[in-house]
Amino acid sequence: MHRKLRSRFFIISWILLLILLGAICTGVSFYLYQSASDETVKALRLAAEMHSLPDGSRGMASFRLDENGSLAGDEIRQRHLSLSRETLSALAAEIDFTGDQSIGKLEQDGMQYRYLSVLQNGGAWTVIAECSQEQTLAKTLRRNSILFTLLGAILLIPVCAVLTKWVSKPIEKAWEQQNDFVSDATHELKTPLTVIATNTEAVMANPDATIESQEKWLDSIQGETTRMAGLVADLLFLAKIDANEIHPDPEELEISDMLEEMCMERESQIFEEGHMFDYEMTPGLRYRGDRRLIRRMVEVLLENAEKYTPEGGNIRMVVNRDRKMHLRIVISNNGDPIPPEALQKIFERFYRVDPARSRDTGGYGLGLCVAKSIAELHGGTITATSENGINVFTVLLGELQTEDVKS
Repeated sequence: MHRKLRSRFFIISWILLLILLGAICTGVSFYLYQSASDETVKALRLAAEMHSLPDGSRGMASFRLDENGSLAGDEIRQRHLSLSRETLSALAAEIDFTGDQSIGKLEQDGMQYRYLSVLQNGGAWTVIAECSQEQTLAKTLRRNSILFTLLGAILLIPVCAVLTKWVSKPIEKAWEQQNDFVSDATHELKTPLTVIATNTEAVMANPDATIESQEKWLDSIQGETTRMAGLVADLLFLAKIDANEIHPDPEELEISDMLEEMCMERESQIFEEGHMFDYEMTPGLRYRGDRRLIRRMVEVLLENAEKYTPEGGNIRMVVNRDRKMHLRIVISNNGDPIPPEALQKIFERFYRVDPARSRDTGGYGLGLCVAKSIAELHGGTITATSENGINVFTVLLGELQTEDVKS
């Protein structure tokens, strides 16, 4: 798949760049040729106005024509040309008079000329200039354009190869992440489904048993169903995030009061689990955000702290502002340190520092990814640090409503 994608992009980019190079060479050649032609026409106009041939290396001639288009008299002037009267007459016979002034190209004896003829007193004053240099220039430009295009076609090969590798790298990474995501999701769903199927078979094997006697199996089925429902909900949420289908519904929040209320709701539960819990709120903070999403993000972080805090350990939550007046939420707990190499990976989907503990803690490795996605929806970030046995998760969201912030 990746090889086909790279090959197609390489061919397309090479062809497009080659067309662009050919267009540039053609445009430059046309511009140079047109400039040379304009210089010739300019010299013809100057000679026609002055009734004399300007100095220069260009071969020019001027003569008068009668009303029949034939050479009139001996008023023939030439500079850097030595054309016979017969040649000049043959050239004059090809001049096309279409108005008071006519301009065009002539060819005689393998030589090409440009002419300018102006009607005057029943006749015409005519100036011609040799333009063989223009033809030589045109041939040179055409040859060089082809040469540069062919040379560019060769030089563009390594350029397109590097460009293809650079462009396809994030696509390949996204493809690998998608494959990993599907594989991990399948694995995570397989476990509770297997447990549910096994326990269901155990219940059905005893159709005459009472519900009370089957309580162990039914409780297991219920627990695994709850786990699977949570997993599916998180998977659906992340899928909608990837599809850009979730948009915050911001409202002005008394964020200090809201988060303090959350802490009070969870305080008894955390104590029952054998943990110490304290929190500190800067009063009067107001923030514009999505109430439902922010609550979910904080709940994920608190649940994560509860899972990985040993019995008798301490969980602490601080809500304040940083120097840039951004809302800052810090949740810390003591427990097993997080290895430095895992600090950046813990926000990836299905990543666990200790996979062996996943069943004990009840996690799927999606919670922190969900929290990070919510923070990013609010233009914020989440970072993690681990020092001296204290694991700290810091959330920075957008600017507070500064007019309502109390000192």
